[in-house]
Amino acid sequence: MNIRSPFYVIEEFISPLACEEMIDILNYTVPDVDKDGYPIFSTRSNERAGAIIYERLLYVLPELQAYYEFLYKGTHPIQFEWFPTGSANTPHAENSEFLRGKWMRSQAKDFTGVLFMADYQDKVPFEKEYEVLGGKLEFPQHAFGFNPIRGTMIVFPSDPHFINASTQTLIGDLFQARIHIAAQTPYLYQPEKFPGNYLSWFQSLLTK
Repeated sequence: MNIRSPFYVIEEFISPLACEEMIDILNYTVPDVDKDGYPIFSTRSNERAGAIIYERLLYVLPELQAYYEFLYKGTHPIQFEWFPTGSANTPHAENSEFLRGKWMRSQAKDFTGVLFMADYQDKVPFEKEYEVLGGKLEFPQHAFGFNPIRGTMIVFPSDPHFINASTQTLIGDLFQARIHIAAQTPYLYQPEKFPGNYLSWFQSLLTK
């Protein structure tokens, strides 16, 4: 049986050098803080940095369209996220809001790609310039998540079957880009097309 995962993992989507270039362009300096002075995650767009991702995205769009069986309409402005040490974000659906007891689609987003721009590391020596402890991209409904791997992009449907959050960064800063793709016809996620769970979807990775 051919097991298909609803998560499409593109390893080495972009090079570590390109990640460093984008972070330099974004020029993150002083983090945003909450009312108590604690650092919080922030997001911004940047045309120069976004163009680096768009150029690579053009090459993988045909395989994404074939995999998920959709026709591409366009891409929203890419959002660059900074999670300074001690920050996290809250669980959310990419294209929907919970209103009057049910999820309602509120944005024309059909697929989301999260591009990691830092590496997870829980051992020493620790390179704070590009390594982070924490910052796992978690999917509570699927009971698993992805630790950051610099240059890897995780693609998934944007609907409420894929509520996600990034866990608190404990050491170092997490940089990542969030890409939203729109389809010509709103994509309807059908779980029966992707049977199993992360143990079967990623069996080859788990047994390495």
